Amino acid sequence: MNRLRIILKENHTVHEMMAGIAAINIILAVIACFMDDRRQALLGVVIGTVVAAVYVIHMAVSIDDALCLDEKGAVSAMRRRTVIRYVFVCAVAAVSLYFKVADPVFLVLSVISIKAGAYLQPTVHKIFSRR
Repeated sequence: MNRLRIILKENHTVHEMMAGIAAINIILAVIACFMDDRRQALLGVVIGTVVAAVYVIHMAVSIDDALCLDEKGAVSAMRRRTVIRYVFVCAVAAVSLYFKVADPVFLVLSVISIKAGAYLQPTVHKIFSRR
């Protein structure tokens, strides 16, 4: 737990990706407000945002762990943890679909905001570094 705090405190790339994810998901939430079933759409955005945040944090911890291993062990650990992340996202989507808790389209778009956050990270870094 202490190592997780250190990673979250010192890894500025995680902060910048989270800011990009938040920006994209705010736009998605505004769009969700105009849908017929606002509650399900907004819940899809909220659940997707939480899943994206957990995904990014798990990725950062996985990379930090892999840096301490040899090449073969690092490749194996990263593959295993990538599968864990994919299964987690699929499980959340499946539970959401089965119980009809959230709009699956907004949930998936919100989770995919990880990619947009990664693409926005250099821009967010420039904005944060000006301060």
